[in-house]
Amino acid sequence: MPNVSRKSTVKNFLTSASAKRGQHPSIGCQCHDLEVDDEQFEEFCTYAGEALREAYVDPEYLASVLEREGFLGAQKLLEEKFPSEENRFSLRTGDFGEVVGHIVLQDIFGLTIPVFKLRFKTNWEKTAFGIDIIAFRLHDEDPQEDAVVFAEVKTSKDRDRGVEAVFKEVESLVAEGQSEAKNKMRNAVRFVSERLFDQQQYELERRLYRFLDCYTNPHYVEAFYPFLVRDKQSWGEEALDDIVLDKLDPNRVVLCVFVIGHLEEAVQAAYEMAAQVGEEIG
Repeated sequence: MPNVSRKSTVKNFLTSASAKRGQHPSIGCQCHDLEVDDEQFEEFCTYAGEALREAYVDPEYLASVLEREGFLGAQKLLEEKFPSEENRFSLRTGDFGEVVGHIVLQDIFGLTIPVFKLRFKTNWEKTAFGIDIIAFRLHDEDPQEDAVVFAEVKTSKDRDRGVEAVFKEVESLVAEGQSEAKNKMRNAVRFVSERLFDQQQYELERRLYRFLDCYTNPHYVEAFYPFLVRDKQSWGEEALDDIVLDKLDPNRVVLCVFVIGHLEEAVQAAYEMAAQVGEEIG
C-alpha cells in the first residue's frame, strides 16, 4: 500500500469534478457530489484504512498494547474490534460507510467528531446509540455559536438500496411526539457527554452539554446530513427521483453522495490496511 499520512485530506483523492452542486432540483436540499479519482484508489484505501483503525481503537491505547503485548497482541485487539470476515460485505460495509462519513465531515466540512461510536460497540451488530454520526461545529472565538450536526449513512453497491431509508432515518430524528427517553438526538448527545466526562475532557463536555435540548431548540442543529456511499459502476442520479422531504426544511438538509469505483474492493483493502500494526502506530 502507498504511504499516505492521516495528515492528508480526503480532498487529495477526489476528482477535480467533485464539488458542491448546489440545490438538488427535485429534493430542494443542498447536494455535494464526491468521487474518488480512479488513479487515487489505492491511496484513498490506505487513508480510509488508517481512519477505520482510529475509529475502532484509540491510537494511544493500540500503541500501549503493541508495547506491552507485541505485534500479536495488537493484531488480536484489532481482530476483536473488526466485524468478522464472514460479514465483511454487510457489517464491514456499513462501518466503512460511517468512517467515510467521518472523513468527509471532518476534512471537507470542518466539523469535529469528539467521540467515535465504533469504539463502543457492545458487539459487531449493536451500536452505542441510534444515529450513525454526531458531529459539532465549534467556534472557539464564540462558543455560543457552536452547533450540532447529525448524519445517517447508507452504503451499498446497489444503486437504490437504502436511498429512501436514509432520508426517512434523518427525518425520524425530528418526528413529533418523541419522549426524552426515546429521542435519538438527545441520547446521542448524552452518550458524547458521558464519554467526554469519562475521559476528563470537562471543558469540552460542559461546552456541548447544552445540546441535550437540541430537539426542543432546533436552532442548535446546523444541519442534517444523509450520506450515500455508492459504487461508481452502479450509481445513477435516477435513484433520487422519488425522494421527498416531508418533515424537514430542505434548507436544513445537506445530501452527500460519495462515489468510488469497486466499492467491495475498497472495503476489503481498507480493512486490510487497518489491520496492519507496526512501529508507526502511536
